[in-house]
Amino acid sequence: MNNFFKKLYTIWCALVFGSIFLVLYPFFLIIIPFPAWHKYSFYLNRLWSTFALLLVGITVEIAGREKLHRHQQYVYCANHFSLIDILSFGFAPQAVLFVGKSSLAEIPLFGYMFRKIHIAVDRSSIKNSYNALFLAMKKMGKDKSLVMFPEGGVYTTEPPKMVKFKDGAFRAAIEKQIPVVPVSLPDNWIILPDDKVTLVKRRKMRIKFLDPIPTKGLNVTNIETLKIQVFNRIQEDLIKANTI
Repeated sequence: MNNFFKKLYTIWCALVFGSIFLVLYPFFLIIIPFPAWHKYSFYLNRLWSTFALLLVGITVEIAGREKLHRHQQYVYCANHFSLIDILSFGFAPQAVLFVGKSSLAEIPLFGYMFRKIHIAVDRSSIKNSYNALFLAMKKMGKDKSLVMFPEGGVYTTEPPKMVKFKDGAFRAAIEKQIPVVPVSLPDNWIILPDDKVTLVKRRKMRIKFLDPIPTKGLNVTNIETLKIQVFNRIQEDLIKANTI
């Protein structure tokens, strides 16, 4: 019976998220032809996240956002265990640009919006990954921050343990000389696990913006050190959050 109600709840969640996205989709289409307007997609994402989570009864607890400045650009680096990790960044303090795997661009309707406004990268191609990173830095302009999941996808088989980080996010932060913000998403893999048969579990969604790490004065020789520092901060918080 418990499993039956989980299935009903999962169907309800799918209907809510899909319906709200369809209502907002024409507004995404309006801003797509105008690159200067792409930053406004963030506010559509925030509406989508806020109302969808409210209607499915998932509360959101945000920590650390008060330490970030709305007019400062950042590279946000988060663990990636669930498809709803993107949704969490509807609660970032400023407009963000996503770099995500190319499979996101294949999702009907959502995929078209994603590849037009954000950056889809084929991680199996070194050349494509390199070009996508520099396109992302260009599209950031001066009014958007960058969101990257440095694990490169949902690869871990033992959450909350992460897999090794890739270099791209840290190269971007150093090239742009902007701070890296480690972000811990300790609950999303429980709410929506990356399983073949996925059932949504109602649970509080915690989003923890950890202290920014400055990159002023760093160069490419510091990528590995920065990457390890960010990995350790996020991993430590994930382990702590999942033992409470």
